Amino acid sequence: MDEDAEESEADDHEADTADTADAAGGDADLVAETTSVLESLGLTEYEARCFVALTRLGQGTAREIAEVADVPRPRVYDSVEHLQERGLADVQDAQPRRFRATDPHDAVETIRREYGRRLDRLDGLLPRLRSPRSREEPAGIWVVEGDEAVSDRLAALAADATEELLVVVAVADLLTEEFAGELAAAADRGVSVTLASPGAEIRDDVAAAAPGASVVETWTWWEGYPIRTGEISAILMADGAELLVSSEMESDLPGVETHSAVWTDDERAPLVGLMRPLLSNAIDAGRPA
Repeated sequence: MDEDAEESEADDHEADTADTADAAGGDADLVAETTSVLESLGLTEYEARCFVALTRLGQGTAREIAEVADVPRPRVYDSVEHLQERGLADVQDAQPRRFRATDPHDAVETIRREYGRRLDRLDGLLPRLRSPRSREEPAGIWVVEGDEAVSDRLAALAADATEELLVVVAVADLLTEEFAGELAAAADRGVSVTLASPGAEIRDDVAAAAPGASVVETWTWWEGYPIRTGEISAILMADGAELLVSSEMESDLPGVETHSAVWTDDERAPLVGLMRPLLSNAIDAGRPA
């Protein structure tokens, strides 16, 4: 074999070795991620490792599972027994005993049903922990800061509305896909949705996302658009009881603005009674004669 052929063969061997190493590394990452997700869903480390090993093997003995899962053989038995109790593994009464994992799709549905039952139970328990609110308690005013936090709160308040949504948005970044989707969903379920804005692109985006909403132009709180730092960036009132008011403020980073908002879900808050007529007047002023 000449020198060129030997070098070519060596290069091919190095490439095959590298491909094998890459595949092994990718397989290890897949195993580690799957194991981590299963642990987050309530399996112990050994249970998760055994389930992953069984899924890879199809079926196997305790010795085979221990080797693939890197779990002590005595721990394989109790781990698989717990998996069987959760409907995630089957045991064959043979010598030696053999085990197999539930079909992956069936396993996911089993876990989904289990967590669904737990969440339903929690949904029934948590409200019972709340004591009746005393009318002597002061109305709660809360603060959220950051663009994403303010947008998420706007979307959540819109999702709670059952009768009326009055919305003012003066900064396009606050009109996230999720927020626009909640406005559309509210209009679809019969909520009266009205949005006012000084920004033409904001009005166009809402009109496109939520055809059932009433969209008007308003300049009540601003002299120009884009708005200036420190001015109101959004107002939302849901059912005349829940309210959020946000402003665009300078952040600690030079040239970067962020949003800070106060909100309440308590209709007794004075801010709610104050903003209801202001919102209505601002929106009515923007309607065509």
